[in-house]
Amino acid sequence: MTARQCRARRFRNGVERRRTSKTHATAAFGCGAVVCGRAQGVKMPVYKHLLNINTGFDQVISALAALRRHEPFHRREIDHYIALSKEARAATNSYLTAVLEQVETEEAGRRFGKRRTREQQEESGSQANMG
Repeated sequence: MTARQCRARRFRNGVERRRTSKTHATAAFGCGAVVCGRAQGVKMPVYKHLLNINTGFDQVISALAALRRHEPFHRREIDHYIALSKEARAATNSYLTAVLEQVETEEAGRRFGKRRTREQQEESGSQANMG
């Protein structure tokens, strides 16, 4: 695999692949297998995308509220679309943060295991030197 192919595969959707996906949610975010010898979790661009999504929803809601003040638009209809936008924002955030939580929890567990193994090796090395 060329370096270019490796980079393209690693950074699909801003998340490096670690192992084959366990769930549809994980697969949708591009999480899984070790790629190019490095295992990493969620990348900063994913969090930036989440921020951009929320900024976009806020802009939609603000713009709809501004339109509500103009006479040709029916206030009740605009309020309905504001409510739909807030519902869509909440559902989107719920899904995305659930996937992020799963990926970050797996990464934390992997890192904990590596640290624990290293500490145990250091302890057994210290005890061998004392004996």
